Amino acid sequence: MSPGSSATGPATFAVPRARRPATLASRTRAAMVAVAALSVLVVFAVFYAAWSVYTITLRRTELAKQVKVIATGIATSPGLPGGAEDPGGLRERLMKVEAGLIGARLVLTDAGGRVTFATSGSGRETFPVARLAPRAGSPVTTVESIAGAGRLLLVAVRLPKATGASYLVASQPLREINQARLPAVYLFMISALVALVAAWLAGNWLARRITGPIVRLRGAAEAVTAGDWGHQVPVEGEEEVAALAESFNEMSARVADAYAAQRDFVGDVSHELRTPITSIQGFAGALTDGTVTGEEERERFLGVIRDEAARLAELTATLLALADLDTGNTSIVGTPVAAPALAEVLRSRYAPLARAAGVTLEVADLTGTPAGDEQRLLQAIAALVDNALAHTPAGGTVRVSTAVAPPGRWRLLVDDSGPGIPLEKRDEVFRRFVRLDPSRSKRAGGSGLGLAICRRLVELMGGRVWAEAGELGGARFVVELPSWANQA
Repeated sequence: MSPGSSATGPATFAVPRARRPATLASRTRAAMVAVAALSVLVVFAVFYAAWSVYTITLRRTELAKQVKVIATGIATSPGLPGGAEDPGGLRERLMKVEAGLIGARLVLTDAGGRVTFATSGSGRETFPVARLAPRAGSPVTTVESIAGAGRLLLVAVRLPKATGASYLVASQPLREINQARLPAVYLFMISALVALVAAWLAGNWLARRITGPIVRLRGAAEAVTAGDWGHQVPVEGEEEVAALAESFNEMSARVADAYAAQRDFVGDVSHELRTPITSIQGFAGALTDGTVTGEEERERFLGVIRDEAARLAELTATLLALADLDTGNTSIVGTPVAAPALAEVLRSRYAPLARAAGVTLEVADLTGTPAGDEQRLLQAIAALVDNALAHTPAGGTVRVSTAVAPPGRWRLLVDDSGPGIPLEKRDEVFRRFVRLDPSRSKRAGGSGLGLAICRRLVELMGGRVWAEAGELGGARFVVELPSWANQA
């Protein structure tokens, strides 16, 4: 049994915490340093290889020239260094001095490559002069591995037979040439370190430049999540980040507008529902508690309850219709709509209402064939006619007609002789529950939702609707839809 467990209960195991991913800033810095390190490494490899070839080639050329000069001196002077013709060892000392000056070991060999004289060392090596086969006055350079001496740079030249030796060979270990490159290597390492530090600093700067706006966007998103609707961030950074900031600001503004609209909508709905419910409760209470005694008053109270209930049912149906439009549950069928048929329906439906209100209704012979859903288009136009009749005083006129439209479009006009709509309010009237004259609209039975439904329906059919000044002195609403002829 493991420690901490019991005989009666199951053992508990600690769940390891998920490793937090690295930040974009740290990844950017690491990427900059990695790229710099890789670049420095590649440059160093190429530089070192090229520098190695260059230094060896340069050393070969220099040593060949020097050996040629020394060989010429040996050929023109009697005797060999260390030989019987060199009393006092003058030639031997001179050759050692020359070896020191050129920075290489000088040896004389016989035809088999065995050393007969060397400025330093034991002289036990054997050099491959027969294989190299140098000619007199023409040095041959090569790199060879010599037993007992390691890898050497060799320069060999043939001596005249009269000198008593066969070849003059200069040798220098490659490690000495490589050591000559060490200062350059150290300088390169320092440069690499400086490059890495510069890459780190550049990575920090780039990370701040890239991630700074993103961090601010993250904070703004958290602020919106916490309820700070409409929070904005500065549009800064590169093109992509700036575009992201612009999109966020637009989204945040829309969220703020949607929240405000929702809040206003709930408040307006509560107000609209409260009025008929209060009336129904009040008049129903008067009927049930015995306050109403006369039959005539009883009938009047029942009529008010019936009217308020009908108003409540109409408002509920309108709200449900708006909800369907908002959620996309309303089906729109794109078919050709006969404009003359719309005119007949409008005349038969609204002529009695216009006479009762003392308003002259003029429905012209509508022309054209819009593309849309006939029932939804009739619903949208009916909302405009209802609005016009509600705002036109007795003795006024409401006119429905078609007008010339741009190519491929169809237009319908609804004019009235009412008070009109101020310029700054012409877009606002399409918002929900907006009334320019609240008291008048309530008496007329309007809910302030008809124009909002009209705009939504027209937009779903691919059109648009707007308000402007009309020819009759009041408001004009214009419905513009695609023409079926253009669709065909």
